[in-house]
Amino acid sequence: MLPQMRLVTLTSFLEVAHFVGLDPFQLLKEAGISPGLLGDPETRWAAGPIVDLLENSASRSGCESFGILMAECRSFASLGPLSLLLERLPTSRDVLQAVIGHRRMLNDLLSFSYEDDGQVAIVGLDLASGYAKPQIVDLSVAMTFTVLSAASGGMWRPASVHFRHRAPADPRAFQRFYSVPVEFESEFDGLACSSAAMNTPNPLADDVMARHAERLLQMVPQAAEKEQTSDKARRAITLLLPSGRATLNDVSANLGVTPRVLQRRLEREGFSFASLLNKTRRDMAKRYLSQSDRPITSIADLMGYSSLSAFGRWFVADFGIPPQSWRSAQSHLAKSQPVSYRLN
Repeated sequence: MLPQMRLVTLTSFLEVAHFVGLDPFQLLKEAGISPGLLGDPETRWAAGPIVDLLENSASRSGCESFGILMAECRSFASLGPLSLLLERLPTSRDVLQAVIGHRRMLNDLLSFSYEDDGQVAIVGLDLASGYAKPQIVDLSVAMTFTVLSAASGGMWRPASVHFRHRAPADPRAFQRFYSVPVEFESEFDGLACSSAAMNTPNPLADDVMARHAERLLQMVPQAAEKEQTSDKARRAITLLLPSGRATLNDVSANLGVTPRVLQRRLEREGFSFASLLNKTRRDMAKRYLSQSDRPITSIADLMGYSSLSAFGRWFVADFGIPPQSWRSAQSHLAKSQPVSYRLN
């Protein structure tokens, strides 16, 4: 039987393809994938056409960072039912072990290796022979990073990120996403961190909830709800914010609808465009502040602000304190968390 992948892999494909100037529906047609199937992320599909679709999209657009852009728009929750378990486990090591144990829920291509000599821990990713092409590798490594980081409330961070493939001509998307050294033409695809980092505690850990989530996983596959417009708009905003183009008109154009239609659909889901824009900006600001050592000026640029002072005023109005103070408070909180040393 040929390897399969869940179509959740293509979450954000439409938005990223539009963003880089492609017609995603034509590309999907050529790949033999009906756009209507993307509404059910739990649907499993032959892996070959999905892998080739991402490579073809990168080639035609000239965007070697296509996979990274897709990951940048994805959330921890996009893992589906598995995320309910991961968010309740005690440490980053427990999270990784659960991902390894449930990897078939993600796709049939991916396998993990874990080496820890007591000083350095290496999380390696391997895809089935013939499928380890740059875009799917980039997406897989990035989603592993997202899982380990999100499950620790942003406290876990690798020391370096590694790819076997050559560096892209423009590495800025990789630098923006990871904010740690990225090594290309490396000996493996994956992440390296200190052994101690794998003991990073999860502030939401709950053994009872984890057991409930584990039982829930036995019930999948489940009927998936139709994807909401607000999720699609959030991904478009994430792509457009760094260039200062996260406007109603530009986001509508990215989604292929008129501004009026977008507003109406958002209102049915309880959002205005302004509230969704602000929520997305909040989430991105928190991620960049807690998961990287970027200068505040750089983060202001990524949030679409033309000046540090404008970003600072928005941040204080929304969070109640300046961004540097918020970052310091998060760092203090991380250091004060009790660490679990449970090993399996």
